[in-house]
Amino acid sequence: MDEKKIAVIGAGIMGISALRRLSENKKFLLTCFERNYDLGGLWVYTDQTENDVYGRDVLAYIRKVSDQCDIRKYIKFNTEVQSVKPVSENIQDTKWLLTYGDNRKKKDSHVEEFDAVVVCNGNCSIPNYPVIDNEKEFEGLVIHSIQYRRPQLFAGLNVAVLGASYSGMDICHDISKHAKTVYLCHRGSKLPTLLPANVIEKTSGFKSFTSSAIILDVNDVIKIDAVIYCTGFRYDFSFLPDGLLEVGQNNVVCNLYKYILPPQYSTIFFMGLMRLYILFFPYGDHEALFIKAMLEGSVCIPTYNERITVIDDDSKRPWLYNSHWEWDKELASIAGNYEPFLPVLKTIRDHILDVKAKDFARFRLDVFKITGPDSFEIV
Repeated sequence: MDEKKIAVIGAGIMGISALRRLSENKKFLLTCFERNYDLGGLWVYTDQTENDVYGRDVLAYIRKVSDQCDIRKYIKFNTEVQSVKPVSENIQDTKWLLTYGDNRKKKDSHVEEFDAVVVCNGNCSIPNYPVIDNEKEFEGLVIHSIQYRRPQLFAGLNVAVLGASYSGMDICHDISKHAKTVYLCHRGSKLPTLLPANVIEKTSGFKSFTSSAIILDVNDVIKIDAVIYCTGFRYDFSFLPDGLLEVGQNNVVCNLYKYILPPQYSTIFFMGLMRLYILFFPYGDHEALFIKAMLEGSVCIPTYNERITVIDDDSKRPWLYNSHWEWDKELASIAGNYEPFLPVLKTIRDHILDVKAKDFARFRLDVFKITGPDSFEIV
């Protein structure tokens, strides 16, 4: 196999996974572009980036893996990719032109050609703000969950949390220890879990603001001092060619083969777009191994029409919490260079969700000892 110049965009969990596996092949000449000053992606917390030291435990692990695998040498820090363009449009094995620059310097720009690109720019960095009528009239505090740091800020306040997924539930319970009242607002069914005594659940979204209150969809008026939007994040693919990616229902990228490869190109890959709910580190490793197999040629990349067929079939699947277990099995069977997730991991995940659903406030992350491929015990 000839040498290949490969660009990796982003040095978060997925980018580090890609660098770790691709660096095992010395024919791959790697360059990773990271816009931050350090690797770690979402876990690099500084006041300047609306993050802080609360992520250091995970960041320490990422740094340790990176140092053990000696992959820092491939990363250009403080470097933002401005555009990615195919040298030959709609040609399967096209090379790619990347325009990038040092974000500490005005108008810094360079263009470089690569044989392949692996996009790992993440999906938890651009806050998704809902559009609520009269928000500017509200005189209290309004933040997104990405800006949340310390619960003490909400001591004695009446707080409305919009959204009851993982961030919403975590923040709700965290601030309930300090806030006067927390209104947990969401448009889903009533939650089965027990809630702290000062948390009031409202199965309704926000309709509009007044200067000191929110009006819910059901026209309830709630006097509040602060709002925390736990409304997720949105993708930023502005550096890619128009039309390369399509974002469909539930904010899912819906036009990639196995959520990794577009049908019209065989030299650009995406990581982290299969919307999983756990196992991000092994998930990244499995995607990286899949991409490595395709770049090495040990796996035949399906034709355009074959990829279109798979994309269409996958789009018809119900989007459930268990979808990714089957997806991982399918990915492993195609790549042939790794074993899929052990069934015991699903058993552990299901146990955690069951405990969490019954009493989130008392929930703790148990320590598990795996005793078999489909069994575990709590230690």
